Amino acid sequence: MSGARRGLLRVLQVALVGAALWLAGREIAGHWGEFRGAAGAMRPSWMPLLGSAAAVLALYAVQIHAWRVIVSAWDARLPYWTAARIWCLSNLARFLPASPLFTTGTMGVLASRAGVSPVVAAGSALIGTVLNLGTGFVVVVVTGAGLLGALAPRLPPAAGPALAVAGGLALILLPLSIAPLVRVASRLLRRPVELPPLPLRVLAVAVTANVAAWFLYGLALRWLTLAFFPGSGSNLLAYLAVFTAAYLAGFLFVPVPAGIGIREAALMAGLPAARLVTAGEAAVVVVASRLLLTVLEALPGALFLLARQSPARPRSTS
Repeated sequence: MSGARRGLLRVLQVALVGAALWLAGREIAGHWGEFRGAAGAMRPSWMPLLGSAAAVLALYAVQIHAWRVIVSAWDARLPYWTAARIWCLSNLARFLPASPLFTTGTMGVLASRAGVSPVVAAGSALIGTVLNLGTGFVVVVVTGAGLLGALAPRLPPAAGPALAVAGGLALILLPLSIAPLVRVASRLLRRPVELPPLPLRVLAVAVTANVAAWFLYGLALRWLTLAFFPGSGSNLLAYLAVFTAAYLAGFLFVPVPAGIGIREAALMAGLPAARLVTAGEAAVVVVASRLLLTVLEALPGALFLLARQSPARPRSTS
């Protein structure tokens, strides 16, 4: 790629990041008076705040386990601490543009260096990402079905239950979609992409773990909101739907690192629409959520970098 082209891409990335930040800033600025009133009146409670952080760390542990289950199904064994190191270091790539690609690629490279075969390393990272996104979309449909009346009042009343049923069926069928997705990837890349078959039991465990991780994200948002606003809405499924939708929006907007601006704008729209908090309170929660997640996404990887542990070699089961 020429220098001029690289420069153009950088300018485009900066412009997209700026647009995302402007979008989030406009949402907060539109409710600045309410934001100041809510921020001035709040008295943070430490126990729910610590509970929110603990829920995020717990979901990281669950996601690491889900990835290890996939790796182990392909005749490789990673000690949990080594897998945690790889996963947390890969998480640092979230702060780069095109973060989903860098995160998946980094995980594959680090796993390969730890002794996992390149096919297993890349395949497990790819399938882990697909399952995470797939379960996320299903969670949004199932848990957000009851919110459609508030978010889209023009939809017929039957739309919510219909989407919930469709989401449940999609969750059941998600493990069966891996093979077709691999074939699609082969066509798009114009080269064979071969992944060893995964037992349905392994896929079921990985899907369940990813659903549990999304649930913990919703719980973390609920406790974070409770830490600042004890009178906020208590509908846990609504928190789960709003956060998962916002997180996926930020994740899929590839040019923006860590979904900055996109996730915030979605949360600013979703929290008041779900009647969980006011618009001013939502702005406080949005800022607190970004700060908390940034620290918890960066700190484990930074600690592993400082520790400089040598990853153990996997043990073959064959």
